[in-house]
Amino acid sequence: MTRVSTMTYRRSSEVVCREVGGEFLLVPIRNRVGDLESIFVLNPMAARIWSLLDRSVSSDEIVAAVCNEFDVDQTTATADVTELLESLELASLVNKESAS
Repeated sequence: MTRVSTMTYRRSSEVVCREVGGEFLLVPIRNRVGDLESIFVLNPMAARIWSLLDRSVSSDEIVAAVCNEFDVDQTTATADVTELLESLELASLVNKESAS
């Protein structure tokens, strides 16, 4: 398995983020559109991470942004960012490529 921080991530073009009632939802626009289990609800930190994924970005850049914008230490931010990116990748909501 490749170390997460050596990878860059970008949003999949097959999902949109919508704010509904103060919550941010990731909704697939193809394939599983009717599957409610494929909808992700994002907390404020996850929503901010999603906004960073509008371009190819490394997990290290995301961790730095999270540490700067939220009251969280680097160890916790790294663990949270890694967990979220792995979940998003598993659900095919982000595209991942090697940072060369």
